[in-house]
Amino acid sequence: MAKNEKTDVLTPSVLDTIDVFSGMPKDDPATNAMQTMADGGAMQQVKTGYTTAVSVQKPRSLSLVVNKVLEESALAGQNFYYGWNVKSKDGTTSRIEGPSIDLAMCLSRNFGNCAVDIDCQETPTHYLFTGTFIDLETGFTLPRMFRQRKSQGIGGKMGKERAEDIVFQIGQSKAQRNAVVKAMPGWLILKAISVAKESERRTIENLHESRAQVVGFFRDKYGISPDRIENSLGRYVDNWTKDDIVNLRSTYTAIKENRVTADEAFPPIDQEKGDTNGKEKAPVKEPEKSESESEDPGKESAGDEGGPETDDGGDGDQEINYKGKLMVAKKNDPDMFKKACLDMGTDSQAIPRTKAKQKKLYEIYLNNRDFREKMANGGLE
Repeated sequence: MAKNEKTDVLTPSVLDTIDVFSGMPKDDPATNAMQTMADGGAMQQVKTGYTTAVSVQKPRSLSLVVNKVLEESALAGQNFYYGWNVKSKDGTTSRIEGPSIDLAMCLSRNFGNCAVDIDCQETPTHYLFTGTFIDLETGFTLPRMFRQRKSQGIGGKMGKERAEDIVFQIGQSKAQRNAVVKAMPGWLILKAISVAKESERRTIENLHESRAQVVGFFRDKYGISPDRIENSLGRYVDNWTKDDIVNLRSTYTAIKENRVTADEAFPPIDQEKGDTNGKEKAPVKEPEKSESESEDPGKESAGDEGGPETDDGGDGDQEINYKGKLMVAKKNDPDMFKKACLDMGTDSQAIPRTKAKQKKLYEIYLNNRDFREKMANGGLE
């Protein structure tokens, strides 16, 4: 060993830096942890990427959360829900509907004391996102996986790399939305959508102008002709109701979020063949409204429930007692029946006089009930 080589020796100054019985310097993190426990403190061991419930400075108030979400829903309108009509092989029409990405962000923002984490893995053909909702206040953690195909068409003329960047963002947004929607109370989502719909309905002051605006919008932005929209709704533009306008606006939200393309929402008529010799199906021509009939669908007098029933359903609907079914629904499921009345555009809860409106109200009731059951069973995607 060279004479000038420095060696560590246990001098008095070195010994003073060692905590008694520990064998570690006083400023060592392990020593500080031991001292914390010795002083009566608690330590938390983390084995995953998420921690358990933690103390928060401002605990969550569920009533305040509900008020804030519904207040924002009334302002957002169509931006908080999406929907479009689909036709099955037997020719019947059903509607797909759900909360939008904007509503999911509203829910998580007003819920507070939570986080939404995203993890992504990549294959040659897909992005595999895992969106995780974390309730910091309760420790509840819910992961949801979403597979986004890279080949999804997004329309427009842009470079391949730019298109792939947009597809990535679409997948990320959907993964976040799915995690939040699954974690939030289903009844709150249903209520928020109902408030948003009613708010959107109140913006329709002139039905004739609203019809023209919708037709012009889809024609100019997506090249969708009016007859394709009429074929999707099953009635001519002059007979569109406020509910039809509200639903068409929500279809735009679905297209904007890339849940469906414009051609899928409004298929070219030559792709929908009739039952005989491939003849194109035409929209159902509804009877013209009389001057005394309100523009607002379902605006009936208070005595409508006991009024005479007019059999104008057609196509075998005479065999279905929609009035009786609505009376049972009103008695056994009053909340969902009331929501159906609101969705149809009537402030009263009277059963309509005509069978056509009875059928429409009952279909709205069934759709709302099915949506509620899917939410309760965790089946909403």
